[in-house]
Amino acid sequence: MSDLTNVMKKELREYLSLSSVISVVLVVVIFAFMGTMMSGEADKITSPSDLLVINCDDNSFAVDEIRDVYDVIFDGTSGEYVHVVDGNGSVVDAEYVQRLMSENGYTDAIVICPDFRNNICSTPVIKGQMMLYFQFEATGLFGGASSSIAQSIVSAVNERISQTLVSSVTDLGPNASSPIDMGSTYTYVNGEVVENVTPIEISSALMSQNFIMPLIIMVILTMIGSIVISSMGNEKENKTLETLLTMPVKRTTIVTGKLISAAIAGLVFGAAYMVGMMFYMEGMTSTMMTSVDLAEIGLTLSVSDWAIVMVMMFLAILSALGMCMILGAFTKNYKAAQTMILPLAIMAMIPMFIIMFMGWESLPSIGKILLSLIPFTHPMMVVNNLMFGEMTMVAIGIGYLLAFSALMVFITVKVYRSDILITGIGQTRFVVAMKKFFAKKSE
Repeated sequence: MSDLTNVMKKELREYLSLSSVISVVLVVVIFAFMGTMMSGEADKITSPSDLLVINCDDNSFAVDEIRDVYDVIFDGTSGEYVHVVDGNGSVVDAEYVQRLMSENGYTDAIVICPDFRNNICSTPVIKGQMMLYFQFEATGLFGGASSSIAQSIVSAVNERISQTLVSSVTDLGPNASSPIDMGSTYTYVNGEVVENVTPIEISSALMSQNFIMPLIIMVILTMIGSIVISSMGNEKENKTLETLLTMPVKRTTIVTGKLISAAIAGLVFGAAYMVGMMFYMEGMTSTMMTSVDLAEIGLTLSVSDWAIVMVMMFLAILSALGMCMILGAFTKNYKAAQTMILPLAIMAMIPMFIIMFMGWESLPSIGKILLSLIPFTHPMMVVNNLMFGEMTMVAIGIGYLLAFSALMVFITVKVYRSDILITGIGQTRFVVAMKKFFAKKSE
C-alpha cells in the first residue's frame, strides 16, 4: 500500500467521522423537513377554505355568481365551503360581521350590499357594491394569502358580469365594463377594525418582525455556543482547565463568571445584529410598496416591550450557555468541540423555520406543545406576542425560560463540582458500573 493511500485513509477517517456524518444527515433531514413544511403551507393556499357570504340583496343573483366562480377555482366545492347568511335586505355593520366570523371561525367574508342586482341591471348600469371583511392571523410567511383568494373571487365575478353586460346590444354606460364596486375593505386586528387594509398587506409590513427575531436568536445562540464549547475544548487540550479548577476559587464562582461574561457578550452581539438586521429588512420591505402604517393599527412595541424582549433574549442566551457548558464538559479537545454545537443549532433552527414559514396559529395542539418545550421558541415569538397582546404567552415564556436556565445552571455547577471535567465521563461511577455489568454479561 502506497504512502499516498495511507495518508488518504487517515484523512478520510478524520473527515468522515461518526459525528460529521451524523451532522450531515441531520442537515439533510432539516432541509427535507423545511421543503415539506413549505409545500404543505403552499397547498393550504390553493386548497378550498371557508368563505362567509352575507347576502343583503333581495335575490340570490350575486350568491350564485360567487358559487359558480368558487366551483371553477376549487373544483365544485362551493356547497361545502361557501356559507351564505341572509342579511334581510338591510345594511349590516362591522360588529355584526365580526361576530359571525368569530362565532364560526371564518377568516374571510363577502357582504353583498342591498339592491346589488337592481343596480347592475339598470340602464345605464349603476355599480353594485360588495364589501370584504377579513380576520388577520399571524401565520408566518404565507399569512394573509387567503385574502387574495377572496379578492380574486370578487374580481372574477366582476369580470363574468362585465362580459355579459358588454356583449349586450344596448349601450349600458361606462360602468358596464366594471359593474362591481368593492367599496371598503375591513380587517379585524386585535379586535379593532382597520379600513382599506388587507391581511396580506399587514403580513408584508410585518415581515421584518417575523424574520428578524428568529434569525437573530438562532445566529446569536449558535455563535455564542460555538465560542463557549470551543473555548472549553481549547482549555482541555492545553491543560489550562485543570489548572483553573485546582486554584483556590470556588467552582460556583468559575461557572458564574463564565456564564455571566458570555451572556453579556451575547447580549452585545444580539443588540448589534438586531440593529443591523432591522436596517436590512427595512430596506427589503420598503421595496414591497406597502402602504400600511403599523403604528396606526397598533402593531408597534413600546419601550417596556423592548425591555421584555431583551430580558427574554438574555434568558435564552443563559439557557444556551448552560447547555453549552454541559456539552463542553464532555469534549476531549478543540476538534471534538466543533461537533458538540450541533444539538444546540438544531434546537434553534427548528422553531426558527416553523415560526418563519408556518406561524404559531397554524400548528396543531401537539405541535404547539412540542414547540413550546424548546426554550428558544419563546424569545423567537415574543415580538409577535407583544404586538398582538398575547401577554399570557409572554408570561409563560419568561417563566419557562427562568426555570430552564436555572436547571441548566444547576446541572453545570454539579458537573463542575464533580471530577468529570478532569477524568472524563468514562471514569464516573455510573459508567464504570455499566462497563462492569456488560463485561459480566459478555462472560
